[in-house]
Amino acid sequence: MKILIVDDQKVNRLLLKKILAKTDSELLFAENGLEAVNVFRQDSPDLILMDMMMPVMDGAEAIQKIREIKTEKNVQIIVISALSDEASVVKGLNLGANDYIGKPFNAIILKAKIDAAQRVTLLQAGLLENKQRLQEYHNENERELDFSMAVFEKLIAQSHLQDPQLDYWIKPSRRFSGDLISAKRVSDSQLYFILADSTGHGLSAALPTIIVSQLFQERVKEGVSISAIVKKINTRLKQDLPLGHFVALAVGMIDTEKQSIEIWNGGLPPLPVLNKSNKVIHSFISQHVSCGVLNKKFFDASTELWHWTEESELFLCSDGVTDVVNQEGELLGDDAFMEGLLNTKPQNRIHGIKHLVAQFIDPKQEQDDVSCLVINCP
Repeated sequence: MKILIVDDQKVNRLLLKKILAKTDSELLFAENGLEAVNVFRQDSPDLILMDMMMPVMDGAEAIQKIREIKTEKNVQIIVISALSDEASVVKGLNLGANDYIGKPFNAIILKAKIDAAQRVTLLQAGLLENKQRLQEYHNENERELDFSMAVFEKLIAQSHLQDPQLDYWIKPSRRFSGDLISAKRVSDSQLYFILADSTGHGLSAALPTIIVSQLFQERVKEGVSISAIVKKINTRLKQDLPLGHFVALAVGMIDTEKQSIEIWNGGLPPLPVLNKSNKVIHSFISQHVSCGVLNKKFFDASTELWHWTEESELFLCSDGVTDVVNQEGELLGDDAFMEGLLNTKPQNRIHGIKHLVAQFIDPKQEQDDVSCLVINCP
């Protein structure tokens, strides 16, 4: 332990040196407060024995300047003052000193205080070492997460969402989202789409969406049916996911030439179709369990086909929208969400839902992932 002795009287410095000779400490010396501040900056002592009455700069000012120096080490400062000078002791303690000892020195009490200060120093050194290790771990973890995020974004390519027929919004609860929105156009009139909501939060929830996204893109490219797509996704998730993990999703295809929408909805909220007058003219209700729950024998891949006769918009969302929580711990709920959706304007529904969520949500609480997709039906 490094101990800085600050006293303008040589006899006091020598006396303290003699008393502390058997403590196996490295002793540093300063004759006034200014020297003490300079030694502190240069040698970073663990303990300072600070006299209060000194020329050039007194102990009180030195304590104040030392405490203003930013350092991770919380140096211990013991005020040295005559027992009759209570005002100096109080001033020193108020400015940041940890303890005091009176003159003339009591060797036994001084050594006891040094031992106590050393225990604190060792504890602080351990805490500082642990803090540095945690920071190193945090930095390494951040680098790994950044790399994982870069890989994840490449695997979950969303370039097909830049389509004039689509509008969407994804709000992850953490860095990684357990919600997925993807689309793929196969002709001028036909557009495949998917919205998925994986159980959990963060990376563990996001990993299954990689499987879902890749299978969706591959099967659409092969030109298979909606039923064939969801069968493949369900089989793969049932095979790869641990028990209790699944993915709620809706897979569909919209054909503007036939003015038709075909959808398989497993576990997502109802998917309403709204006309220009903000009336719900149809709703695709979930008729199936989420993917990854049932095996092939019991899995139902049947879809619903519907034709529109007027200009409208299909709205899809995960249950994260209705499950947002406010400061009172209340959920937004289905009714309030539907009321808000019916008050949005055609061609501007995503903006309206964003505003609704922003007005309701408590940003200090952890929320579920939020995702919305709007598809124009001209």
